Amino acid sequence: MTRIYLIGMPGSGKSTSGKRFAKALGWSYADLDKLVAIRAGKRIPEIFASAGEEAFRTYERDALHETAGSNRLVIGCGGGTAAWHNNIDWMLAHGLVVWLDIPENELLDRLLRSKNERPLFPSRNTDDIRHRLQELLSQRRPHFEKAQLRVNSEKALLNLVPNLLALH
Repeated sequence: MTRIYLIGMPGSGKSTSGKRFAKALGWSYADLDKLVAIRAGKRIPEIFASAGEEAFRTYERDALHETAGSNRLVIGCGGGTAAWHNNIDWMLAHGLVVWLDIPENELLDRLLRSKNERPLFPSRNTDDIRHRLQELLSQRRPHFEKAQLRVNSEKALLNLVPNLLALH
C-alpha cells in the first residue's frame, strides 16, 4: 500500500484531517481539488461556473489518475470523486480507500460554519443545505460503502496509523 484515498462528504474533514493523518504516517499529502485547480488553471467555483460539473469531474478524474505515480501519499478527494467515472473502483485498485463517514448533523454544522465556497452548496440557508446534503449522501453512499475502511472521526482516522505503519 503506497497511496491512501480519503473519501467522504463535503465537510467530513478530508483536507484538515488528511494533512494530520499524512503527517502521522510520515507521508505526503495531496488535495485533489487543488490538483484540479492547478490542472485547469482556475478555482473550482470558476470551473463549475464556466464549464459545468461534468468538465470539473473530468479534470478531477485526470488528476486522480496522476496520483498513481506517487508513493507514500495520502490523497484528500473531493466529496463527489468516488461517485463519478468509476473513480471508486480505480481508487480501490490503486490504493487503500478510507471513508470519513461523519454523522449528518456534524456535517451540517461544519458546512454552515465553513467559509469555503462550495458550488454544490450555493445557499447559506440551513434547510437548503440539509436537503442538499441528504440528497448528495443518498447518491454517493453506495460508492462510499465500497471503501476498505470506514471511520467516523479524525480520532478514529489517526488511530489507524499504528496498524498501517506496522504493514510496512
